[in-house]
Amino acid sequence: MRDFGIQMDEKNISFLLSDYVLDGVKQAVTPFRILQGISMYPAEEPAGVSRYAEVVDETSDSEPDSAQTDSRKVARYLNDVLSAERIFPLDFAKTYTKTQIARALLDCIWKMGTFRIGDLCLDAVWNWNSSQVGNMAAFYHSVEAAGEMLDSLNIRLREYTINDTNGPCSLSFKADIRPVGEDEDLVEQPYTSRDPRLGVTSIPAALLPDAASWIVYIPFVSSPYRLGGSLFSQAEGISFPVAPQLDDDDYFIDCYEVVRELVQDGIVLSGATVGEGGLISAVKRMAGPGTGAVVDLSDLKRASGESDIVRLLFAEIPGVLIQIRDIDFDYIDAELLLQDVAFYPIGHPVPGGNGTVRVHASAKTGIQNILDSLVQRQGGEGED
Repeated sequence: MRDFGIQMDEKNISFLLSDYVLDGVKQAVTPFRILQGISMYPAEEPAGVSRYAEVVDETSDSEPDSAQTDSRKVARYLNDVLSAERIFPLDFAKTYTKTQIARALLDCIWKMGTFRIGDLCLDAVWNWNSSQVGNMAAFYHSVEAAGEMLDSLNIRLREYTINDTNGPCSLSFKADIRPVGEDEDLVEQPYTSRDPRLGVTSIPAALLPDAASWIVYIPFVSSPYRLGGSLFSQAEGISFPVAPQLDDDDYFIDCYEVVRELVQDGIVLSGATVGEGGLISAVKRMAGPGTGAVVDLSDLKRASGESDIVRLLFAEIPGVLIQIRDIDFDYIDAELLLQDVAFYPIGHPVPGGNGTVRVHASAKTGIQNILDSLVQRQGGEGED
């Protein structure tokens, strides 16, 4: 942020410059120092820092599971999730911040042009309500998580803004191409391009009506499928104590680079980001007015060791869905195996399906019965 102290008022600046005492422990650095460490345009700390009082707060803890999920209610769950308006999950500030960063980067993966993940930068906006206990602790943990993940990915913040609000807390990231010729030393080979450019066109988000083509799921994180902090948890009013673990940034980079190559090589017919709302929400958004989808989670279920279908469908594991031609299946199979990237061919488009998604979740052992969830099209196309 080049004009620190001008874009934000006094209270917003105090969010950044104050020392934080969380759960009785004074934090080693201020949010300002964390953000400067990942900023493309580091700024000097303004004079008069000592006039800001310490922020003393407590970390809010998630409650134990308050209810069980029901695989027979998948259609209703999906309706609720697609119509819910996202609220920042304060109990999972770190995980949610990392998923938002991942989502912003993944939304760029569909763009045409010549670039790699190291050619990107991010803009961030925190809209924050400081009036409730736990909110400022969540703010600090959010900034801390952003610092950890972006530093590990070797990506920089171009701008960040803190807005004081009386409403719910929220956070958003937007990815863009890093200005050419600036801070070249911040990105190491092989994760940069000589002449990066971000195209204005992108891979279609809606499935093409080719029944022989494949829908392939590629999770960018190796983590158990957990619902803590998810949009599902919020929409259903169910508390879950554990969120997905998003700590393997090297694997995230590997997945990103492989999928970027598939996009640039014209292998990907359509694609969608798997993020908020989970896997089923992304499939639903890919299903267009004239095309449905049939999805089989058997391989994912066996590989993950997860028996709860609702977790597989709604856990917010960052990743992508890609549609490929049947003739290209062996090619991506070889490419992804060569790069040690896990992937799951989960189904096919259904021409004339009118947005209907049918999900099978049968284990090949025959223990689990087939779950058929016929979901009427909700509208709203594009990337998740």
